[in-house]
Amino acid sequence: MSKKKLKGFKPYLFDFLVIVLGVTVSFWFNQLAIKRNDNKERIKVLTSIEKEVYEIKKYCDERLAAWNDDIALYSELISSEFDVDEIIKITSSKGRVEFNLIYYRDFEPPMNRYTSMINSGNIKFVSSESVKEALTRLHTLNFSRLKTSVEYEKSLKEQLIKVLTEEHPKIVLAAEDNSVSINSYANLLHESINKDEELRSNLTIQLKYFETRVSLLNLYMYTLDELDNLVKDLLI
Repeated sequence: MSKKKLKGFKPYLFDFLVIVLGVTVSFWFNQLAIKRNDNKERIKVLTSIEKEVYEIKKYCDERLAAWNDDIALYSELISSEFDVDEIIKITSSKGRVEFNLIYYRDFEPPMNRYTSMINSGNIKFVSSESVKEALTRLHTLNFSRLKTSVEYEKSLKEQLIKVLTEEHPKIVLAAEDNSVSINSYANLLHESINKDEELRSNLTIQLKYFETRVSLLNLYMYTLDELDNLVKDLLI
């Protein structure tokens, strides 16, 4: 290329370099802005998970206490060494005992934040594979096992209600009779269980499900603690 042509090309070369540099700087600033925004969203998502973990922990603590009381109550009712005072230590309410017999306890932890993150797609801002894996294990595998256990308990309750209403109507009526004390009600219930193998076997099977349910809840809470620690480490 001649010097004359090179000289004429230089202004264009300078303009070209300025344009390239401008585009590069603009792209860099844009990427930096995207990265900052993604980091803000990541922190928001992690903070939301942390808050939900706290809420779920409170819910699980309450459920664990109630489920352990269920085990203690059933264990005492079917025990050959029945002591009505042990029933009173667990509850002084006939309604509480009746609830254990005819109602099943659902398991519905507060998962609105997690569900919202999944539906909105904001879960993508969680870059930690460990957090993602713990979330999946908690809300899919462990949760599913607990819900399955609850569904089995529901079917057992239906069978127990049938036995109570058909074979032991006195127990059902005594629960609604204000003149019957918790002591009399508990003694009537224990005597009926002791005499009726079908009733006792129903309660024994339910007790085993109660124990399984608590084991599954402890596993769920272990994963919850694991998730909590992972999120806290990322927010430091």
